[in-house]
Amino acid sequence: MTPRQRGAVRAILNGAIFGALLGPIAAHAADKWRYGVVEAKGDAGLIFMPSRFGTKYDLDIEMVEFASSTTPVKALISGDIDAFTASPGVALTAMSRGGALKFVGCNWPGATYTLYGAPDIKTMADLKGKSVGVSGPGSMPDLFVREALMAKGISFDQVTFANAGGGSDRFRALLAGVVKATATSSEFEPEAAKHGINILAQAHVVTPMFSRNCIVTTAKTIVEKRDQLVRFLAANMDGYDYALTHRDETNALARKIAKLSDDDLSAVFIYDETVSQKNVDPQLAIPADRLQWIENALARHGAIDTEKDVKAFMDDTPRLAALKIRKP
Repeated sequence: MTPRQRGAVRAILNGAIFGALLGPIAAHAADKWRYGVVEAKGDAGLIFMPSRFGTKYDLDIEMVEFASSTTPVKALISGDIDAFTASPGVALTAMSRGGALKFVGCNWPGATYTLYGAPDIKTMADLKGKSVGVSGPGSMPDLFVREALMAKGISFDQVTFANAGGGSDRFRALLAGVVKATATSSEFEPEAAKHGINILAQAHVVTPMFSRNCIVTTAKTIVEKRDQLVRFLAANMDGYDYALTHRDETNALARKIAKLSDDDLSAVFIYDETVSQKNVDPQLAIPADRLQWIENALARHGAIDTEKDVKAFMDDTPRLAALKIRKP
């Protein structure tokens, strides 16, 4: 054997040994999964807990925060994130306009939302001629305010809709007097009481068919990253199961992530309300009836041209697969 041949053999053997050493590491490297969520607030313990279960399914779940529920849609379509959870309304608006998006689960099918009024706004009738802080068209705050106004026979042209940013921003705008009312998470009710802010309407009473959050991805992701998606949904199921049975730990996580002060009661409030009303579903079942109600509301308020059958926007097969691979 010539020196060149012996060198080639050594190179092959070294490569095989090196590959054998790296092989197990590469095989167990966690897949990256970018998950879009709306800004961390008091509900962060519930929303972020599933990300801690990603490693159980060989996933590195990166939580990507957005200021409002309308922005993750663009990020998902552009491929900057793999999935997001937000108000179903913004996803349905995109889907109804031809966006190739799919609901693959609903983690927060209940409606934990409140319409708050300034100290001098004591009833819905007091909103006439006043400004109301919402987010973009088709968002949950926008739809909720419109439904609440309709319930009291108040026409939309009697109030001014103001885009006041994300949930926390809208509440701060109300406290600062920038708007006279706003719709946002019910977790702000304890803080509202401190400032004399009035509760004008609650979603579980006025709009019981609303869903707060669903998980959405693209049709392309379902095909090209199906295995990761199934594992991601399984991690969510485990995470919500754990969160709903570990109150103190979940609230501590919320305080850490959202940087809440010691006297901030929002995490405890939203957690207890969610548990008592059974607003979160660890199995992520997709409530077609609720989504259809939201779709119809979008058409009713002009956010989309015509209502469509939401079953065309759902793919339940990854969720069903996730139920089968859950680990103890």
